Amino acid sequence: MNRSRTTARRLAPLALACAAVTALAACAQSGPAPAAADEPGGTRVIVDHWDREVVVPEVVDRAVVMEWEGLVAKSMMIFGIEDRIVAVDTATKKQSFRNELVPALQDAVDVGSAWSGVDYEQIAALDADVVFLEAWVASEENRTMHADEIEKIEALGIPVIVFVSPSNFAEPDIATAWEYVEIVGEVFDKQDEATALVERLESELDVIRERTADIAPEDRADVLMFATVDNVMGEKSIQSYFLTEILNANNIAGPGTFITVAEEQMLALDPDVLLVLGHDGYLDPERIYAGESVGLNWANLQRMRAIAERRVASVGYDEWRATVETPIGLLKMAAAVYPERFADIDLVAAEQSFYEDVYGLAAGDARTAIDAQHYLGELANR
Repeated sequence: MNRSRTTARRLAPLALACAAVTALAACAQSGPAPAAADEPGGTRVIVDHWDREVVVPEVVDRAVVMEWEGLVAKSMMIFGIEDRIVAVDTATKKQSFRNELVPALQDAVDVGSAWSGVDYEQIAALDADVVFLEAWVASEENRTMHADEIEKIEALGIPVIVFVSPSNFAEPDIATAWEYVEIVGEVFDKQDEATALVERLESELDVIRERTADIAPEDRADVLMFATVDNVMGEKSIQSYFLTEILNANNIAGPGTFITVAEEQMLALDPDVLLVLGHDGYLDPERIYAGESVGLNWANLQRMRAIAERRVASVGYDEWRATVETPIGLLKMAAAVYPERFADIDLVAAEQSFYEDVYGLAAGDARTAIDAQHYLGELANR
């Protein structure tokens, strides 16, 4: 993918970010100064999602990874360089799924986050070569917060490569997620591996696209995506793009990204299919059919068409995100939305094969990683 072709699309939502952080020179110019000519290995220049030219060492041995979607750490694992992760954000450190999948995260240092407070002294002590930072810039406050974070890290002499959450672009598209993979490939000189990974994931998505492409507008299913604990995913989210552009279904949630809903609103929307996304933990459909109180009181929603007709499907903690597991998560969703079009696919076997092939895991390790997707998270105490 040639990122120069996507620059104009990126700059639409991000121009305000640069305007809001004029004190952060990095938004208009390169990061830390290029290395001296006699420095071993030299440097390379990376263009990040804030359209900054960031100078990084040609050889990066120590990386701090602060992200939402997990694409950086997972790509590094697939490229065979996960041992170069020396620190992660607090949320990643707590995620049992990612720690199971990428064992290097278990030994990585917790350096906090913009939301809970960054431990800048710890970052400085790690002697890191680069910081990968995924920014959530849904508001001016978010932008300013991340700008301050970047400025303080770069003041330590550590270059920061900024990614923007796929839902924060003017037009959410899976292509922006694949840019994470490509940039990681550039940083570690793994361009061929990055290209192969993106092509593999796109080929998995093409299976879904091809099977749903001929669905007429009047035959599209009305779907609601419930993101535990009490939100649905609106039209501004990358999840809505998945639903409308890949699965060829309707997102009936309305405008916005995360939209807080009440039981009455869910009943009024009355979707054909309810997809339950593991934002705060995996919520088994059987708990919904049983009328448990998890996020919402599902006992009050039993007359909703999707529940009455048992057309509820759940996906795991990472499967709903724009990440490596997106293809398998969308395959599960597609099979629930259009079961007749995916009846020939054994979802259990497809998932097992995906983890073995994409991550290079042995059968038992793949099964363990898959099971970890059922992480309960904040639902465990409900």
